[in-house]
Amino acid sequence: MAPIRLGFIGLSSTGWASISLAPPLFNPLLASLYSITALCTSSEASAEAAAVKYSKLAGHAIKAYHGDQGFVDIANDPNVDMVAVSIKMPHHVKAVWPAIEAGKDIFIEWTVGSSFEETLKIAEAAKKKGIKVLVGAQATQGAFLKKVKELVESGKIGRILSTSLITTSAYFGSSTTEGGAYLIDINNGANALTIPVGHFLVALSYAIGDFTEISASGIIQHPTVRVLGADGKPTDKTLQKTAHDQVSLSGIVRGQDKNTGAVFATFQVRGGFSLDGERGRGRTVFKWTIDGEDGTIEVQDTKEEGAGGAFIQMGEKRVLLNGEEVKLELGEEDQLGNAGKAWLEFARGGRYVNIDDAVRVHRVLDAAQKSIVEGKKFVLE
Repeated sequence: MAPIRLGFIGLSSTGWASISLAPPLFNPLLASLYSITALCTSSEASAEAAAVKYSKLAGHAIKAYHGDQGFVDIANDPNVDMVAVSIKMPHHVKAVWPAIEAGKDIFIEWTVGSSFEETLKIAEAAKKKGIKVLVGAQATQGAFLKKVKELVESGKIGRILSTSLITTSAYFGSSTTEGGAYLIDINNGANALTIPVGHFLVALSYAIGDFTEISASGIIQHPTVRVLGADGKPTDKTLQKTAHDQVSLSGIVRGQDKNTGAVFATFQVRGGFSLDGERGRGRTVFKWTIDGEDGTIEVQDTKEEGAGGAFIQMGEKRVLLNGEEVKLELGEEDQLGNAGKAWLEFARGGRYVNIDDAVRVHRVLDAAQKSIVEGKKFVLE
């Protein structure tokens, strides 16, 4: 099978795509399945620099595009089969739309659109064109989550009664960088609710089920945010925050399995906490509990395993059954990491998070945001 020729919007020499999404594509397990043939960044200089870097890694020339026109050019490049989009959330629709119109399969980083309406718009357009969509919410590829699903479905803890989550993030607090300033605006759709909760809801849906009733609360504890300079020190500049520092959700989750009927669920995302040094000592970074009539499953992460531990999609986590750690069965493919395994599943037609999954999760997030604003419970179909 010929490799999928990939045009990558947002792949520069530094940043998220260069750290997490692109490296697995050069692994021998994926190198024959994908070939990066083009990339697009915000400026001509950064695009040229990235093209030089990745051409060396790929062993062939990679075309460089830039700016908004680059979204169109990369979509219409005859040497591109699939377009990947990994840029700031407010620009997702603008970046992905030419690829959809060109009938190209797409990868798009979670949260897809900046709202439920935008995500639904992308989903409907993609379906109309008959294209496949790989969504960058990779927790479902984790060996830990597959183990959780196996334990739930095997009846190891009996009928599930409740599930709870506490996760702590250094983001969404009293300071931001120039590049991360978009995170503090609730209208940009990249915040404590949509990112950590959104990724977790993808995992929850896979392992247990989906919310059918939901209530949510949020608080803005730092309405004025300091902007940090390139050296990490505070500048004189401040911005007003409209996105919440901390959010909590509660409600009813229903699954299809005999062991997952109606489950009471509570989640809390705690933002703006230091995870380093004395101030981070003893903090719960990530703790997900599933209580059944006959036992308990717990999923844990700690700051020693990386600050990304607060996010369920970021690497493997510990699984405990009734207090005893369960060994995870890791194979050759696990060297790819969750992002790499998602690329692999897409290429071979396996199980990956698709646009329907994204719409389903965004519907829950939309109800949660409305609940925060309106102060009432929402019942989902």
